[in-house]
Amino acid sequence: MRGLMHFLFYFSLLIVIKGSLSRAHLAEGSMKCASYQCKDGECKEGIDVCEDTEPDRPVGCFVVWTTNNITNEVNVTLKGCFINPTECNNTECIDTTTGPKRNFNYCCCRGSLCNKDHKWIPEATKAPEVLQSVEKESNLVLVVLITSISFVIACMLMTWLYCTHHKQVIFNEIPTVEPDISNSSTNISHRPIDLKDIKARGRFGVVWRAQLGNQEVAVKIFPMQERQSWITEQEIFKLPRMNHSNILEFIGCEKRVDMASTDFWLITAYCENGSLCDFLKAHTVSWNDLCKIATTMARGLTHLHEEIQGSRTDGLKPSIAHRDFKSKNVLLKADLTACIADFGLALVFTPGKSCGDTHGQVGTRRYMAPEVLEGAINFTRDAFLRIDVYACGLVLWELVSRCTVHGGPVDEYRLPFEAELGPHPTLEEMQENVVMKKLRPRIFDPWRHHAGLIAICETMEDCWDHDAEARLSSSCVLERLLQYARFPTRQFFVATNTTNELPTKLATENL
Repeated sequence: MRGLMHFLFYFSLLIVIKGSLSRAHLAEGSMKCASYQCKDGECKEGIDVCEDTEPDRPVGCFVVWTTNNITNEVNVTLKGCFINPTECNNTECIDTTTGPKRNFNYCCCRGSLCNKDHKWIPEATKAPEVLQSVEKESNLVLVVLITSISFVIACMLMTWLYCTHHKQVIFNEIPTVEPDISNSSTNISHRPIDLKDIKARGRFGVVWRAQLGNQEVAVKIFPMQERQSWITEQEIFKLPRMNHSNILEFIGCEKRVDMASTDFWLITAYCENGSLCDFLKAHTVSWNDLCKIATTMARGLTHLHEEIQGSRTDGLKPSIAHRDFKSKNVLLKADLTACIADFGLALVFTPGKSCGDTHGQVGTRRYMAPEVLEGAINFTRDAFLRIDVYACGLVLWELVSRCTVHGGPVDEYRLPFEAELGPHPTLEEMQENVVMKKLRPRIFDPWRHHAGLIAICETMEDCWDHDAEARLSSSCVLERLLQYARFPTRQFFVATNTTNELPTKLATENL
């Protein structure tokens, strides 16, 4: 009964708020309230000047907010002025209600800009009274009856006003329906997915390990503000011929709406060994492991970059630049086969169309190529693909840094440039060292004493060349790595020249 009263009270109160806020042209010099409203997916905040025309009905400020039941993130849905705040004499906007609220909070206050901040501080629950008089029970029924009748009358009045006037109402409205999904990202029916545990948190969302029937899957959950990244990712996955063993397998997408929030789900295959970055933190790799991870990673990048002409059964597969290539976005299956993931920043190059209005300086700072850090990108397909190859060279360095084949000690895992610039380099530090000083991660002496690692080190150096046009293509990187992987553990190429050509002399080492 108490939950019903709360619901009816808040609903009636919102109707009163709507009617009050529809009064336009507020007078100058009146009390001010912070305002916030969302319409058609566009949110605006500012300051409203409140109209105070009736002395016996004072003006106050209010805030309505929700809490995401997954991330616990607080999201304001509405702020503004309203008239007759009979229970809002506080100078601070504090919600003191208790009990189940489905993550919905409301507070009001008196005083200029008193709703700039808001809090939920529930009052301590009082012990129930042992004896309740018949009079109190009668009062309770009377309150419910009056509230219900008020609610019905208010609904009828609002419907009549809307139908007769057809005017655009000028007030802050709590959004109850999210913007429609575009045709390129239509919804699918909700699947019975059981979220198990969080595996990663990224820039665009949270990744869960989940169960879909008998299949273990990964669910990446995007909040409302990252809706565009969700759309971009699924559009990339849905392109022709993107079903590839070294591209993360796409299963489906869903829009999930509840009372508290709207989330966007991307459902993919689950990779047991997680990201390459996390795997290298906990494991070293053998020569065979290194070759398998490196070749399958390069094969995935090559497929992404490649433009494949259409056929009778399949459409054209355009060239795609990842734009955030790094070890965190390379996932490892149970057998250490690599696949590429996270296409939230990817750029598709459709033949005959320009790149459009594209922002060049995106991605993860430590993996940015010199031309990205410098802001001197040539906005062409090849220029963007070379940026991916630069980052691929850094990921190869991460792999070699944890390889045991040279027989020497293997240091703890470090990200590229972490030893030189620390764990959180600034953009200015990256610009000074990578662009001006042409700094690259250190290649240690034990690596140069091993014939197999020498070849990979030469390849990574050709990937991160300062001159973008001198870098290898992803297909050339794959071709080289396949050559290294063809030979047994004890046989490797020995470098006999300093050009970009593959070494051709074979030697046998006694390990």
